[in-house]
Amino acid sequence: MDTYTIDVELEHYYGDRMATSSREACRRFYLRAVSRCNATELERYLRVVKAHASVYSSVHHMFRSPFKHVELPLFLTSLVLFISSLVMIFTGATSVLIAGGISAGFLGMVQCARQLIRNWQQHSVREAVFSEFAEFLQQETTR
Repeated sequence: MDTYTIDVELEHYYGDRMATSSREACRRFYLRAVSRCNATELERYLRVVKAHASVYSSVHHMFRSPFKHVELPLFLTSLVLFISSLVMIFTGATSVLIAGGISAGFLGMVQCARQLIRNWQQHSVREAVFSEFAEFLQQETTR
């Protein structure tokens, strides 16, 4: 039982959880686990998968922060471009270059904000799914 197998199993669980209910996804995981391991290895396998799910949950919790993504510096750069172009317009300088700076700054901010929101949503959902799965496995191993 290697890390790749466990990662694939967790991705299967995540896909099942997004498509079906929690109970059905756990049932499918348990069926795959029973078919993969014999009775003596099953408890160890469940402990290892629980540990991996807990780690995945904490990693996705960390990645929810916008400071961990490249879009934040791009957003700030677009903001500076937008503000500097506005300042130049209010000081009396008007040109095609300044109009391009305003539009590029605004579109850059919008795109980066959309990507940051998308990343935040994706990592929040993955964190919730993997923490729920770790709790399920904790209940299974204590029985």
